[in-house]
Amino acid sequence: MVLKAYGKVNLYLDVLRKRSDGYHDILTLFQSIKEHDIIFVDFAEKELFESQPKLSIPWEANILKKTIEVFKSQTGIHDFNLKIKLIKKLPVGGGLGGGSADSAALLNFLSKNFNIPEEDIFEIAKKIGSDVPFLLRGGTAIGRGRGEILEFLEPLEIKIEIYPMSAKLETKKMYELLDQQWKEIKHHGNPYLLYDALKNKNAEGAKENAFNVFEQVAFRIFPQLELQKLVLEKEEGTIFALMSGSGSTLFRVYE
Repeated sequence: MVLKAYGKVNLYLDVLRKRSDGYHDILTLFQSIKEHDIIFVDFAEKELFESQPKLSIPWEANILKKTIEVFKSQTGIHDFNLKIKLIKKLPVGGGLGGGSADSAALLNFLSKNFNIPEEDIFEIAKKIGSDVPFLLRGGTAIGRGRGEILEFLEPLEIKIEIYPMSAKLETKKMYELLDQQWKEIKHHGNPYLLYDALKNKNAEGAKENAFNVFEQVAFRIFPQLELQKLVLEKEEGTIFALMSGSGSTLFRVYE
């Protein structure tokens, strides 16, 4: 079986507060993108995994391994092994939800093969990663909580161009920097107004409400990200340019 694991961008992303459990409450506007990883998967006598290119993290720490283990523990279905080959096209740790997209694609495969109800597979997804529930279904959605509380909207039909960057930004570190600089952090825009503006082709309204709070810490570490964003904003037809997730991938929405 060949699976396509589609990534996402955050058209809007704000961090509202740090919670008592150590996580953060966010407010985001998720949007699926056409860029994707490819996963070849089949049932096998023993568990096998390979990737192109080869990943730096061991299999035991891979989100696909975690997905299999959580699925088995939550469903009680243990008597299977998978042979997986991952063709990695989405940047690792680039803010496009690459690992979460792989997990969601594998969960959809398992749910179909073992007839797991949609609401149950959604609950399993929440235990794996914050972006996995959205990527199970994709499209366009407002995300709250850690990103797992979803309000799906009529999917936007917009043009998005992706610009992977070489800067390495670790999500945990980005949140730590945000916490350290919290009093200086500015919050801006509104994801609902952004959605309406994009739906109604209101470029000015979209530009006014597009926002990613992590740019304020990422651009201080890697000024070249901000310079590249300014270049993208000046490209013909650009409505707005933004960093996705906690970085470092940039994207532009264009007419």
